[in-house]
Amino acid sequence: MRLFRLLAPFAVVLLVAAACGSNNNKSANNKPAGNAPGTAAGTAAPASSGKVIHLTMHYPIGVAGPLATIINNYVTEFHQQNPDIDVTPVYDGDYATALAKCLQLVQAGTPPDTAILNAAAIYTLTDANAVMPLDDLIKQSGGDSFINDFFPAFLANSQLGGHTWSIPYQRSTMVMYYNKDAFKEAGLDPEKPPQTWDELVDDAQKLTKRDASGNVVRWGVGYGSDGAAYWEFQALPITFGKNVVDPDKGNVVYFNTPEAVKGLQLLYDFGRKYKVSPEGTVGWSTIPAEFDAGKYAIVFHSTGSLTAILKGANFPVGVAFVPKGVQYGSQTGGGNLYIFKGIPQDHVQAAWKFIQWMTSTERQAKWSIDTGYVAARKSSWDTQTMKDYIAKVPQVTVARDQLQYAQTELGTHQMAQVQQILSDAIGAALTGQDSVQGALDKAQQKAMDILKQYKN
Repeated sequence: MRLFRLLAPFAVVLLVAAACGSNNNKSANNKPAGNAPGTAAGTAAPASSGKVIHLTMHYPIGVAGPLATIINNYVTEFHQQNPDIDVTPVYDGDYATALAKCLQLVQAGTPPDTAILNAAAIYTLTDANAVMPLDDLIKQSGGDSFINDFFPAFLANSQLGGHTWSIPYQRSTMVMYYNKDAFKEAGLDPEKPPQTWDELVDDAQKLTKRDASGNVVRWGVGYGSDGAAYWEFQALPITFGKNVVDPDKGNVVYFNTPEAVKGLQLLYDFGRKYKVSPEGTVGWSTIPAEFDAGKYAIVFHSTGSLTAILKGANFPVGVAFVPKGVQYGSQTGGGNLYIFKGIPQDHVQAAWKFIQWMTSTERQAKWSIDTGYVAARKSSWDTQTMKDYIAKVPQVTVARDQLQYAQTELGTHQMAQVQQILSDAIGAALTGQDSVQGALDKAQQKAMDILKQYKN
């Protein structure tokens, strides 16, 4: 019954995914033919013991870009180097759907071997007794020297109760992307992006472009506020001085603080007061392509979209920190690698070998280059591979440098329900169905009604 209660919020998500995602699942499960990246034709594979361990790895996609192809290529390369381990990648959709699918498999008694799941799902997964602590495996692999190579901001929601439950993999923060040509056209210095929200509003008013009839040709700013609106929104209250969650308290949220109210009011004012953004909600999934097409001069999006945005733009793209309210800040995001309970011991060891390979210093550097996600290991940034890339694409360092100000994503007990409550409140305020204060007050009460049953 405990796991059923945890699964209930995901039921609708799973039904929609089953109806809409079958073609994607099929294509993502087919491993690509041909040589893997960096593998020469005819290169001999290491000798095999004859026994092959077959693993399944579930994963989501939450940003723009051909990530399924990249994942499949990595899996192929891993198998060529480790012929005794065969990993089947299973694409499940977005983060919420992937988490729901994995919990469903746990309930059915057929857990995945490993999965890339929302790092903030640590409370949900441990409440369900679904994943195993990795402490003993980490000790086998260097202990502190291994785990302390990952950035503290990413470990914040990888560890709980004195245990490490997952290893950072496709991790991100929100960053500000801006069109340098649009800045020049508006008489702004393209090398001096706004550093405060007041500066951003001033710049966005200059950057908003209308035709002779008054119709908007280009919006000054685009800030996503649909879908996983809770995550998109989180940067705002953080920069005003208080996150909506405490990483050490899975039973408390801060949805209606003055900082949260100030952040949501600013988001509302972008469209209604300052007229620098469309009124109502703005589509998160479409912003990267719309930015590249010139619809927005400034957008806020995950650093995981960096590579896709740079490839799609026909103008120089600037990347900068999220502006300050009273401080710099951004929420962390993205997925970690987990190992599930109830799998055979040889699968545990094989899954751990795969996780070490996927999160190795060189592989994390390549993953960052291929996608834009932040290389989660400090040592990755000292590799020659990464240094060469930074010389060509200096924008990649912005998200890494912003980590010193980053705070954890909204993760609590009953995470999916709590996240959805905040997302719904944001939508209600932005579309005028409720006031900013009223929507957040209601969200706070609803969330705490759910969380009051839990003790830390």
